[in-house]
Amino acid sequence: MIRNKKRVMTIIIVLAILIVFTSIAFAALSTTLNITMNKVTQSAQTWNIGFQTGTVNGVLTATDTNQASCGSATATANAITGVKVKLAYVGDRCAYTFKIQNNGSIAGQISNIEVTKPNSTTCTITGSTMVCGNITYKLHYDTATSTSLVAVNDTINAKSGSTATIKTVVLTAEYTGTTQSTSDFTQSGFAYKLTYAQK
Repeated sequence: MIRNKKRVMTIIIVLAILIVFTSIAFAALSTTLNITMNKVTQSAQTWNIGFQTGTVNGVLTATDTNQASCGSATATANAITGVKVKLAYVGDRCAYTFKIQNNGSIAGQISNIEVTKPNSTTCTITGSTMVCGNITYKLHYDTATSTSLVAVNDTINAKSGSTATIKTVVLTAEYTGTTQSTSDFTQSGFAYKLTYAQK
């Protein structure tokens, strides 16, 4: 009986020791991994869409260059001013080529084109085309005769590295009437306003 008790006690002690060693073994196999963020920096982005500055000379296409002329315009970052055109015959045209540039890191998109018609003149406006009597005004891409016209939702990509993205835009004023005028007339006050928004 005592022998049995001793045997039972020995078994209990051996089991207790095994349980302790097993837990130590499990504890020895556990691992804790830590991830620590030092800091997160968001780089600043830049918005910089505008005209290339300088003088923009009008290019004349005319039946009689003695009776028609294109002046020069001044381009600042936000405006083209000083456009003066004289047309005489059907088909006469003045074209002003200027550059819109994106020197920022955010792409832009034309969200609105607002066209102001000349004073006291009846005009038909469709997108970036305005027909006022015998004169048609247009904003083209690339060349004066391009059929690709400036439109809402047109985009200009962000600069590439340190190089600005450029879009060439041409403003034309053309005598598109079917008959010659027998008297002088002047259209003044026409304007385009292009609004760019973040794409």
